Amino acid sequence: MAIISQVVGMFEQQNFANRRRAAADDPPQVMLMLGSFEFSVDTAAYSQLIREASWRWSAQERIGEQALLQYTGKDPRSVKLTGETHALFRKGLTALDDLFILADKAEPQQLVSGFGDVLGWWVITEYSDTTTSFLPGGVPRHKSFNLTLKNYADELSNP
Repeated sequence: MAIISQVVGMFEQQNFANRRRAAADDPPQVMLMLGSFEFSVDTAAYSQLIREASWRWSAQERIGEQALLQYTGKDPRSVKLTGETHALFRKGLTALDDLFILADKAEPQQLVSGFGDVLGWWVITEYSDTTTSFLPGGVPRHKSFNLTLKNYADELSNP
């Protein structure tokens, strides 16, 4: 019985080591893609995604009565992402530089989910990052970021 336990234990250890080695060789899972920028563990992983939508209702005044609301359309949908990067982990802080450059292009980018769903064309309307710890010489060690995306159109040819 003890020999069987040893053999099973060695098999489990070897199997675990093989799975761990295979996981290290696997490419990272893309969470979301904006244009050419991939949100993933290798670049900038977001820890929070907030989706917002709103609808416009204008008040129509009436004499002696409560105002009635009239639907006048939708505001653009928005997505807010909050995440972080670390200087000594994979692509490090350069990923945020790439994200800033993408925002600075001021062009609509196609947004694609990690499942491959095309979510339309979006623009970056707000970007901020915060450095919370530093390496010697003032080099950032850890940065957190906030990003706001707004829906531009489902198709560029028909905005």
